[in-house]
Amino acid sequence: MTPPKSFYDFTLQFHQDLDVVHPGWAETPDGRNQIYEDFRQGYGDKAVLELATYCEELLADSETDLGSFWLAESKADLVIQDEGVRFLFNDFLGWMGSLS
Repeated sequence: MTPPKSFYDFTLQFHQDLDVVHPGWAETPDGRNQIYEDFRQGYGDKAVLELATYCEELLADSETDLGSFWLAESKADLVIQDEGVRFLFNDFLGWMGSLS
C-alpha cells in the first residue's frame, strides 16, 4: 500500500518540528497536539482526514511492523520502533477526533 502524499508531508514536517519548533513535544500531549495543529494549518483539513484514514488502515493490521514501515517510507530522519509509531498514529487519531 503506497502512502498518500499527506503521510510524506506529515513525516517531513514532524521531523522538522521535533527539535526546532517544539523541543518538548514528547513530554506532553499539548506538545504533540501543537505538531498536529501545525500540520493542519500548513496542509489543511483534507490532508488531516487523508492521513487519519491511512493511519486507521495501518493500525488495523496488528501484524504489520510499523517501525520498519516508518523507517522505509517516512521522510523523517528518525527511527521509531513499532510501539512508538502505533502510539503516534493513535495519538494523532485521538487529536483529530477531538476537533470540532
